[in-house]
This record gives sequence, C-alpha cells and structure tokens, in this order.
Amino acid sequence: MEIKGTAVQNTPDYIKEFYPSRFFEWLQLLPPSSKRIFEQPIYSTGWYNLVNSVIIPTQKAGDLFFDGNHKNAAWEIGRYGAEVTLKGVYKIFLKVCCPHYLLSKASCIYSTYYKPSDIKVLDCTDKSCVLQLAQFKQDELLIMERIAGWLTQTLEITQKKAQSVDIHTEALNGEFISTITVKWNNAPMTTPRDS
Repeated sequence: MEIKGTAVQNTPDYIKEFYPSRFFEWLQLLPPSSKRIFEQPIYSTGWYNLVNSVIIPTQKAGDLFFDGNHKNAAWEIGRYGAEVTLKGVYKIFLKVCCPHYLLSKASCIYSTYYKPSDIKVLDCTDKSCVLQLAQFKQDELLIMERIAGWLTQTLEITQKKAQSVDIHTEALNGEFISTITVKWNNAPMTTPRDS
C-alpha cells in the first residue's frame, strides 16, 4: 500500500509541534528505510510506502511519547492531521456543514490518499457513519487508528463529539477488511464559555 505525501508529512510535523526537543531522537530510532524518507523533502503529491513512511514512524512515536501505546500515537497523529488539513476556509465551512454530509464523502477523500485501496461508505445517517476499508495488509492495520482519530477530530470541527468509534477488522481469504463505525450526538458541543 502507498500513501500520499501530504499524509506522510503529518507525523514529523506532529512531533515537531508537540515534542520539538525530541524530534532528532525520534528520527534516530527509525530504521534506514524510514529514516531516508524524512531526511529528504516529502512531496505532497508523491507516493510513499505506507509501512516505511507512516506505520513504523508512528510506532516509534508511540514508543517515545505514548509509553509504547502505538494506537494512541496513531489516534493523536490522525487528529492532528485533520486539524492541519481542515484549517482556514475549510474549517469555517465545516463548522456549518452537517457531519454526515462530510463523512458520506469519506470514500472519495480517502481514495486520494491510499493506493491501491478499496474504501466505501457502507452507511451514513445524521448520527453515524460506517466506513469499510479493504486491501490493507496486516502490518498496515495501525492506519485504522489514525483514520479513526482523523474522523473524531473532523467531527469536533463540525461542532459534534463522537460518542463511540469502533474499529473491527477481519481476515477474509487472506485479505483484511476493516470497518470503522463512528456515532455522534447531533447536539452541538459546548465549550466552557458556552455553559
């Protein structure tokens, strides 16, 4: 599986923003196949091996900054990716956009980031969305946590809070098929100033 360069850039950018003094420590932990990617310019339109450019770097971030919890690292980097990607004019649009409309377009959005991939929206209502992601290999499945983090932050940008996020993966004829189910409440989020 390959991933678009814009998504690859989120991992080093996240570390530079939240752990700037430890960026080179993280870089040194990477195996040569991953380290080479981050020692060169990352091209936003380029395609990179998913394991070397995202999975291994996320695992090393998990080892350093999340007490070895790779899933938490992937989730937080995914949230960060949504915040960075959906900023500016997009963020203003998303605040008035219905989350189910945005998430119903997820298969189009994600298909531009992963190749080859088979990403479908199985169901989308005004309070939930079910995505199915296929053609990912077992050593690439950590990406599902990152996608779930991205979805959660996207909901928050639309002023909704995820009530539950469930990731289910099964093997079918040697291929892994993951389903991510996100449910939210339509009541707008409140901030301390709102209450």
